[in-house]
Amino acid sequence: MWSSLWGQVVDLTIIAIILRATAPILLASLGGLISDVTGVTNIGLEGLMLISAFTSIAMGALTGSWALGVAAGVVICVIISILMGFFHLRMKVDIIITGFAINLVGSAGTIFLMSKIFNVTGSYNPTGVAKIPDITIPFLDGIPIIGKLLSGHNLMVWVAILSVVFVFVMLYRTPYGVHLRAIGESPQAANSLGIPVRKLQYTAFAWSGVFVGFAGAFMSMGMTTMFVKDMTAGTGFLALAVVLLGNRNPIGVLVGSLIFGFAKSIETILQTVPNSPIPSQFVQVIPYVVTILALVIYAIRRKGRKIHGISGASLK
Repeated sequence: MWSSLWGQVVDLTIIAIILRATAPILLASLGGLISDVTGVTNIGLEGLMLISAFTSIAMGALTGSWALGVAAGVVICVIISILMGFFHLRMKVDIIITGFAINLVGSAGTIFLMSKIFNVTGSYNPTGVAKIPDITIPFLDGIPIIGKLLSGHNLMVWVAILSVVFVFVMLYRTPYGVHLRAIGESPQAANSLGIPVRKLQYTAFAWSGVFVGFAGAFMSMGMTTMFVKDMTAGTGFLALAVVLLGNRNPIGVLVGSLIFGFAKSIETILQTVPNSPIPSQFVQVIPYVVTILALVIYAIRRKGRKIHGISGASLK
């Protein structure tokens, strides 16, 4: 077993596995981050990912185009995210209730539609579906180490990495981002300054839908070319933990996603090792143990900041 693991480390295969596992977590986390910056926690990431995954593979099978499949997954997530914003912002429904409703719809609704539309249960595995392509960089591919590190990754891996840069610039280098962060700090103060609070919150929900839509589409058309019921397996909830662990910052979210992606890749590698002495049930729990540890670290760090703040205030 150990020789097999070491072999994947030496030939850098583990890098590709880690990036592949990180991409959907990172994309969903960025979606959660943008809504969270405005003071609204999007609990429905898991359900949105499932809806996107199902819509993408269904459209991809119908049209034979992976691009149209991805676009359909993104569009449906944007629409549902805006509806979540409508129920929360206009109808005053608690965002926690709205998010859990989306999670239930995403889980049960996709199973129902899979049964009614495709007459299958458990999984939908269409033939001839175009997969989101891998990107080979010609002038780097032949270089021994650099080629392995930078070339041959799925397009969505690059979309995820570039999205970190995009979100960072948007939040910290544009007036739009300043306004979003101002809303998260104090909606009343932002409104008094003439910032259209409600409108910007709707746009934050829309951006959240875009990134979560990419994440779900990647799971059904990039990592595989099929849809399996509840195939996200808690990835949306991991993404919520990453938003907290990353201190609500795109760079922190990237680091947190890599940690969780590493945990998921270890799970994948151990499950594929022949004659592994480690029980599969133990292997499958690794990402969730990492989640608990991450939240404990976040709680300790937050408590430390509060104590430091109180101490500083008393000194004054």
